Amino acid sequence: MKASDLIALKLSEYSDYVFSGQGGSVVHILDSLYKREDIKIIPSQNEQGASLAADAYSRTSGKLGIVVTTSGPGTINALQGLACSYYDSIPALYFSGAPVLNTIKKSKKLRQLGFQEMEIQEIVKSFTKYSARITDVKKIYYEIEKCVFLAKSGRPGPCLIDLPDDIQRMETNLEEQEIFKPQEAEIILDSKKIETVCGMIESSKKPIFIIGNGVKISDSKKEMDKLLKITNIPYATTWAATDMFKTDDPRNVGSFGVYATRHGNFSIQNSDLLIILGSRLNTSLIGSNAKLFAPKAKKVLIDIDPAELKEENHLKIDLKLNCNVKDFINVLNNKKIKWKLNQEWLNKINNFKKKYPIVQENYFEQKKNVNPYVFFDTLSNYTSEDDIIIPDASANLVWAYQAYKVSKKQKMFTALNHSPMGYSVAASIGASLGSPKNNIIAIIGDGSMQMNIQELENIKSLNLPIKIFLINNKGYGMVKQTIDTWLGGKYVGCDEKSGLSLPDFQKVSKSYGISCAEINNHNDLKEKIEYTLNFKGPILCDVKLDSGEKIIPKLKAGSPIHDMLPALEDSEIKSNMVD
Repeated sequence: MKASDLIALKLSEYSDYVFSGQGGSVVHILDSLYKREDIKIIPSQNEQGASLAADAYSRTSGKLGIVVTTSGPGTINALQGLACSYYDSIPALYFSGAPVLNTIKKSKKLRQLGFQEMEIQEIVKSFTKYSARITDVKKIYYEIEKCVFLAKSGRPGPCLIDLPDDIQRMETNLEEQEIFKPQEAEIILDSKKIETVCGMIESSKKPIFIIGNGVKISDSKKEMDKLLKITNIPYATTWAATDMFKTDDPRNVGSFGVYATRHGNFSIQNSDLLIILGSRLNTSLIGSNAKLFAPKAKKVLIDIDPAELKEENHLKIDLKLNCNVKDFINVLNNKKIKWKLNQEWLNKINNFKKKYPIVQENYFEQKKNVNPYVFFDTLSNYTSEDDIIIPDASANLVWAYQAYKVSKKQKMFTALNHSPMGYSVAASIGASLGSPKNNIIAIIGDGSMQMNIQELENIKSLNLPIKIFLINNKGYGMVKQTIDTWLGGKYVGCDEKSGLSLPDFQKVSKSYGISCAEINNHNDLKEKIEYTLNFKGPILCDVKLDSGEKIIPKLKAGSPIHDMLPALEDSEIKSNMVD
């Protein structure tokens, strides 16, 4: 049996698709995959698109996102998606083509010997769980099985196999393949710490569960729902976990952080206990001055990754537990914690939500162009229960997570921690293949659209009914807001006046065979949103914003997270922070 046939056979166990860009050093493995009926190749216009699609496929399908790219530039192009999967803890398997073994350099001092040769294992070391080059054809099964095990175990993430061209062509058989025998480390819950946590909860007056990505990737939704029902304790979500709970749940404090909500931030800052489930609480959540984050609250951190318990972003943690979040939640459920309901605390949280809504009434009165907060608020009224919403990077991401009202069964995700521009259009391909019964809604800015606009060709050729809302503010709005803050509006490469050139996106989309719609003002909103969502096939809707639209509210640099811009009166802030 040809080695590439063996690889294709093995990969069919883990996925229905392989995302790829063609190239000289992977022709054999792609040929072997092409001959199989149980796995399909999804070609990309650029390997970056393939990697982003694979990332989203893994997030939506429950199967493994697999990427095959040629050597050198092909693999380099694919590193964007590799980084997305690593930083968001998404399992994925990458194959990079390599020159034949006898042309691979032996000396570190030599730049290259083989064509398109590079030390890809060294390059990806910091953002893969494991990488290996196969130099012995008998190790193919071993390395694939090892990669799959590591990708899915513990804190998930991507792995990479570098595959020399001649290894793919060698003869082998199943009998001679070395088999990987996994040894999963057992993590034992510390019973004393569990009892301490229970005591801390029962004695607290203003507790909040912080629900992070760890709850989602450990598939702990049912368990978390049970815990919330037992305790009645309010909860806040990081953006990664936003889609796990309905926005209008009275116990849902909302999002918190630098670009979040005033009501969520005020609630967090007034708490006396934070139980942090699977979140590393990075600076986008706590602000740049960790000492000012929830200063009166005891903090308990639960994480499966021991490294996260050592690296605290200078945030003082009172109690740490290294374990699977699901196991921790199940233990608390069995303990049946009796927290004395503090109605005053719940009322305070809901009063914050009423007092500081994200979508202000005056936003609806805007006559020219579309207010982004009104757009996302309105969009959420017309989407279906099981839709999948994929925002892109930059301002449209913030507006979406601030203003979109997530319903019970909807999914909403993006590559939050790496956050490359151009993610959502390419990712929508993987999401559509991974979850074909769901409507896929991609939301992307005009600047981001330019990064992977070529993937419209794949959307059309595969006839995927993806709905793309282009948030068009004629430039890099979030960058302009940052420059306004720090440099007094001295823009460089942010809009047409400062050197950025953007095309007519509707004309470009139509050239790919993608239909278009356009929203110019609030009068168009309902009709054009409904038209776009109900359109049979792929469509791009061009949503026209004023170029000066900003993210509101936003944290003032160096301030505690309750002190956001536009600034409130000191007296108002003080009144909200009284115990």
